[in-house]
Amino acid sequence: MVIPRENNMVRLYIQIASSTDKDWHPRRTATEEEVQASAKRILAPYKIEWERVEWYSVYPIGQGISEKYTLDHRVFLGGDACHTHSPKAGQGMNTAFLDAQNLAWKIHHVEAGFADRSILHSYEAERKLVAESLLNFDSKYAALFSQRPPAAKHVQAASEQGSGKSLPHAEENEFIKIFKESCEFTSGYGVAYGPNDLNWSSRHPAKSRLIDPRGTTLRTGRLFVNANVTRVVDANVVHLEQEIPFNGSFRIFVFAGIPMVTRKALSDFAKNMAKKTSFYGAYQRSDISAVSHHEKHNPHSIFYTICTIFATKRPEIEIARDVPGALGRYRDHVYADDIWDKRVEKAKAAAHAKMGLDQEKGGVVIVRPDGYVGMVVSLVEGGGTVDALNEYFGSFVTKKLGDELPSL
Repeated sequence: MVIPRENNMVRLYIQIASSTDKDWHPRRTATEEEVQASAKRILAPYKIEWERVEWYSVYPIGQGISEKYTLDHRVFLGGDACHTHSPKAGQGMNTAFLDAQNLAWKIHHVEAGFADRSILHSYEAERKLVAESLLNFDSKYAALFSQRPPAAKHVQAASEQGSGKSLPHAEENEFIKIFKESCEFTSGYGVAYGPNDLNWSSRHPAKSRLIDPRGTTLRTGRLFVNANVTRVVDANVVHLEQEIPFNGSFRIFVFAGIPMVTRKALSDFAKNMAKKTSFYGAYQRSDISAVSHHEKHNPHSIFYTICTIFATKRPEIEIARDVPGALGRYRDHVYADDIWDKRVEKAKAAAHAKMGLDQEKGGVVIVRPDGYVGMVVSLVEGGGTVDALNEYFGSFVTKKLGDELPSL
């Protein structure tokens, strides 16, 4: 494997032995000169020379996974401490970062008094399954790297297929086939977390009929779908999924449909959300009166950030008129869903369509602080939408949410 590096350096991964060799030994080592000679043989008839060696090491490629990721949910392991594998697909640091990200926000919510300690149980369940999938993929990928590289004609065929062309009777090389099949996983978009209190399913305590509306394409436990929208305050086209930083807050995306259609539903949502017993009102900041006017993400609560997306063009949106109550305080997170997307080329509101939400009536998407979808609920008149969110958050927060008699 050849990896270009900074300052005109090049990093080489060179296999010097295989477990199929007769004299195989896992602790076999080699001198710097022996490794260079091996590289020259591999690259022949091309030549390679070294001006200097910046760093050199020999290590066995092994696969392993920790039996447990935690001790009593007080001591936690992550990264290389609990899973090891080959470096071939560049997944070590990526997986370690996601381990840390998954754990960090959960510890934050527990220590801040927002969530019950039980959410810490989900760390091992979610991340160990990902590591097991990684090791299965890595064993196949590492084996392919040990074989002869694909011929030039196979690389050409794969490139032309990717550009919409195809060569007649072209067979796809196994290496290229596995690489393409695994792109979703290696990019991180293929990670899928199973049902639990954070990822809604039919077994979740939240039972509102408004949850998981018909037609939605979002899957709980998967990353929020990327979509381009226009930010109303400055007319910039932005990636909606990147608008909220990793600030430890749940992201509440209110897809508000057409303003004239959803005005009453949006007003009712803001009014019920402001109640002291709601998921939002129960966790207001203690310093709310001193919060800066310029605070964009957490003006009312450190546990929630709200985005409102209208299915109309930017010039038709007036924040003071169309965004009621507490939602209006998030003026920097008000968007127009007016950017065309070829994946839903016939849609008038592409972001709504990509989520599988009604382009007139909208819906509400709850996204976890780490970017994974927690729940999708319809946006309706009355208190039903907020009641559904109270049921969802009530399954793991520390306070009792909602009125004694839910609104219909």
